Amino acid sequence: MNCGRQGCERCLKTFGQVYVPPKGWRPQQVCSDACFDAWAFGHVSQGKDLIASGGQWTFLGVTLTTEYAGRVRKMADDHHRQLGLGHAKNMLDAARYEDAARTYELMGMYREAGEARRIGRRQVTTQVSVNVNDLLEQLRRMGLTASYTCPVCHSPSSISGDSPPDALAKCRYCGAVIHPTDLVEALTKVIGYR
Repeated sequence: MNCGRQGCERCLKTFGQVYVPPKGWRPQQVCSDACFDAWAFGHVSQGKDLIASGGQWTFLGVTLTTEYAGRVRKMADDHHRQLGLGHAKNMLDAARYEDAARTYELMGMYREAGEARRIGRRQVTTQVSVNVNDLLEQLRRMGLTASYTCPVCHSPSSISGDSPPDALAKCRYCGAVIHPTDLVEALTKVIGYR
Protein backbone atom coordinates (compact mmCIF):
# COMPACT_ATOMS: atom_id res chain seq x y z
CA MET A 1 0.00 0.00 0.00
CA ASN A 2 2.80 2.44 0.84
CA CYS A 3 5.75 1.66 -1.43
CA GLY A 4 3.85 0.01 -4.29
CA ARG A 5 6.13 -3.05 -4.39
CA GLN A 6 4.67 -6.23 -5.77
CA GLY A 7 4.71 -9.39 -3.74
CA CYS A 8 3.07 -12.74 -3.30
CA GLU A 9 0.50 -13.70 -0.69
CA ARG A 10 3.23 -15.29 1.43
CA CYS A 11 5.47 -12.22 1.65
CA LEU A 12 2.88 -9.44 1.87
CA LYS A 13 1.37 -8.66 5.26
CA THR A 14 -2.33 -7.98 5.61
CA PHE A 15 -2.87 -5.09 8.04
CA GLY A 16 -6.59 -4.57 7.47
CA GLN A 17 -9.44 -4.60 5.02
CA VAL A 18 -11.67 -2.21 3.10
CA TYR A 19 -15.25 -2.79 2.03
CA VAL A 20 -15.58 -2.21 -1.71
CA PRO A 21 -19.16 -2.62 -3.02
CA PRO A 22 -20.26 -4.85 -4.71
CA LYS A 23 -17.16 -7.04 -4.35
CA GLY A 24 -17.11 -7.01 -0.53
CA TRP A 25 -14.13 -6.89 1.78
CA ARG A 26 -10.67 -6.49 0.19
CA PRO A 27 -7.44 -7.06 2.15
CA GLN A 28 -5.00 -4.18 2.49
CA GLN A 29 -1.38 -5.28 2.43
CA VAL A 30 2.14 -3.96 2.87
CA CYS A 31 5.55 -5.44 2.25
CA SER A 32 6.77 -4.90 5.84
CA ASP A 33 5.93 -3.41 9.21
CA ALA A 34 8.36 -0.56 8.52
CA CYS A 35 6.49 0.25 5.31
CA PHE A 36 3.18 0.26 7.22
CA ASP A 37 4.68 2.51 9.90
CA ALA A 38 5.87 5.00 7.27
CA TRP A 39 2.40 5.11 5.71
CA ALA A 40 0.57 5.38 9.03
CA PHE A 41 2.92 7.98 10.57
CA GLY A 42 2.62 10.17 7.51
CA HIS A 43 -1.10 10.43 8.23
CA VAL A 44 -0.83 10.54 12.04
CA SER A 45 1.53 13.51 11.80
CA GLN A 46 -1.13 15.30 9.72
CA GLY A 47 -3.68 14.84 12.53
CA LYS A 48 -5.44 11.66 11.34
CA ASP A 49 -6.45 9.29 14.13
CA LEU A 50 -8.04 5.92 14.75
CA ILE A 51 -11.82 5.71 14.90
CA ALA A 52 -13.54 3.12 17.09
CA SER A 53 -16.40 1.43 15.30
CA GLY A 54 -18.28 -1.61 16.57
CA GLY A 55 -15.38 -3.03 18.55
CA GLN A 56 -12.98 -2.49 15.66
CA TRP A 57 -10.61 0.28 14.72
CA THR A 58 -10.60 2.07 11.40
CA PHE A 59 -7.90 4.32 10.07
CA LEU A 60 -8.48 6.27 6.86
CA GLY A 61 -11.37 3.94 6.00
CA VAL A 62 -9.33 0.76 6.57
CA THR A 63 -10.56 -1.62 9.27
CA LEU A 64 -7.27 -2.60 10.92
CA THR A 65 -6.26 -5.87 12.51
CA THR A 66 -5.72 -5.72 16.28
CA GLU A 67 -1.94 -5.74 15.87
CA TYR A 68 -1.83 -2.86 13.42
CA ALA A 69 -4.47 -0.85 15.28
CA GLY A 70 -2.15 -1.08 18.31
CA ARG A 71 0.76 0.18 16.23
CA VAL A 72 -1.22 3.20 15.04
CA ARG A 73 -2.51 3.92 18.57
CA LYS A 74 1.04 3.86 19.98
CA MET A 75 2.26 6.01 17.10
CA ALA A 76 -0.52 8.56 17.70
CA ASP A 77 0.13 8.59 21.46
CA ASP A 78 3.87 9.13 20.91
CA HIS A 79 3.17 11.88 18.40
CA HIS A 80 0.72 13.65 20.74
CA ARG A 81 3.23 13.33 23.58
CA GLN A 82 5.94 14.96 21.47
CA LEU A 83 3.57 17.77 20.52
CA GLY A 84 2.65 18.21 24.20
CA LEU A 85 6.30 18.30 25.27
CA GLY A 86 7.01 20.92 22.63
CA HIS A 87 4.00 22.93 23.77
CA ALA A 88 5.07 22.72 27.43
CA LYS A 89 8.60 23.85 26.53
CA ASN A 90 7.18 26.79 24.60
CA MET A 91 5.07 27.74 27.62
CA LEU A 92 8.17 27.62 29.85
CA ASP A 93 10.08 29.78 27.37
CA ALA A 94 7.21 32.29 27.44
CA ALA A 95 7.25 32.29 31.29
CA ARG A 96 3.72 30.83 31.32
CA TYR A 97 4.61 28.40 34.09
CA GLU A 98 1.09 27.41 35.16
CA ASP A 99 0.12 26.64 31.53
CA ALA A 100 3.25 24.50 31.19
CA ALA A 101 2.42 22.72 34.44
CA ARG A 102 -1.12 21.93 33.25
CA THR A 103 0.22 20.56 29.96
CA TYR A 104 2.65 18.32 31.83
CA GLU A 105 -0.17 17.12 34.12
CA LEU A 106 -2.34 16.19 31.14
CA MET A 107 0.52 14.00 29.93
CA GLY A 108 0.91 12.39 33.37
CA MET A 109 4.28 14.07 33.93
CA TYR A 110 3.66 15.22 37.50
CA ARG A 111 7.29 15.80 38.49
CA GLU A 112 7.76 18.16 35.53
CA ALA A 113 4.47 19.91 36.41
CA GLY A 114 5.73 20.52 39.93
CA GLU A 115 9.06 21.83 38.65
CA ALA A 116 7.29 24.25 36.29
CA ARG A 117 5.27 25.58 39.22
CA ARG A 118 8.41 25.91 41.38
CA ILE A 119 10.11 27.90 38.63
CA GLY A 120 7.08 30.19 38.51
CA ARG A 121 7.26 30.83 42.25
CA ARG A 122 10.97 31.60 42.32
CA GLN A 123 11.69 35.20 42.90
CA VAL A 124 14.85 37.01 42.03
CA THR A 125 16.23 38.40 45.26
CA THR A 126 18.24 41.56 45.12
CA GLN A 127 20.11 42.72 48.15
CA VAL A 128 18.91 46.17 49.08
CA SER A 129 20.08 48.17 52.04
CA VAL A 130 17.34 50.22 53.66
CA ASN A 131 17.76 52.32 56.74
CA VAL A 132 14.58 52.01 58.81
CA ASN A 133 15.57 55.08 60.81
CA ASP A 134 15.56 57.15 57.60
CA LEU A 135 12.08 55.88 56.76
CA LEU A 136 10.85 56.76 60.25
CA GLU A 137 12.38 60.23 59.90
CA GLN A 138 10.51 60.73 56.62
CA LEU A 139 7.27 59.63 58.30
CA ARG A 140 7.87 62.17 61.08
CA ARG A 141 8.63 65.01 58.64
CA MET A 142 5.56 64.21 56.52
CA GLY A 143 3.34 63.80 59.58
CA LEU A 144 2.18 60.38 58.42
CA THR A 145 1.39 57.12 60.19
CA ALA A 146 1.89 53.66 58.74
CA SER A 147 -0.24 50.66 59.64
CA TYR A 148 1.27 47.23 60.14
CA THR A 149 -0.75 44.03 60.70
CA CYS A 150 0.92 41.26 62.66
CA PRO A 151 0.99 38.07 60.56
CA VAL A 152 0.57 35.95 63.73
CA CYS A 153 -2.28 37.57 65.70
CA HIS A 154 -3.53 39.89 62.92
CA SER A 155 -3.59 42.86 65.28
CA PRO A 156 -3.00 46.25 63.68
CA SER A 157 -0.18 48.46 64.89
CA SER A 158 0.42 52.09 64.05
CA ILE A 159 3.92 53.22 63.21
CA SER A 160 4.79 56.90 63.27
CA GLY A 161 7.99 58.87 63.17
CA ASP A 162 7.91 59.01 66.96
CA SER A 163 7.69 55.21 67.43
CA PRO A 164 10.62 53.94 69.50
CA PRO A 165 12.83 51.46 67.56
CA ASP A 166 12.48 48.75 70.21
CA ALA A 167 8.66 48.86 69.77
CA LEU A 168 9.15 47.97 66.11
CA ALA A 169 11.02 44.74 66.84
CA LYS A 170 8.03 42.80 68.27
CA CYS A 171 4.25 42.85 68.06
CA ARG A 172 2.95 44.70 71.13
CA TYR A 173 -0.02 42.29 71.37
CA CYS A 174 1.44 38.81 70.95
CA GLY A 175 5.20 39.42 71.07
CA ALA A 176 5.88 37.89 67.63
CA VAL A 177 9.05 39.12 65.97
CA ILE A 178 8.39 41.64 63.20
CA HIS A 179 10.49 40.89 60.15
CA PRO A 180 12.39 43.95 58.93
CA THR A 181 11.30 43.35 55.32
CA ASP A 182 7.63 43.45 56.38
CA LEU A 183 8.25 46.64 58.33
CA VAL A 184 10.03 48.28 55.39
CA GLU A 185 7.18 47.26 53.07
CA ALA A 186 4.58 48.86 55.38
CA LEU A 187 6.62 52.06 55.66
CA THR A 188 7.38 52.41 51.95
CA LYS A 189 3.71 51.99 51.04
CA VAL A 190 2.88 55.06 53.08
CA ILE A 191 5.89 57.11 52.00
CA GLY A 192 5.30 56.24 48.37
CA TYR A 193 8.43 54.28 47.43
CA ARG A 194 8.19 51.16 45.34
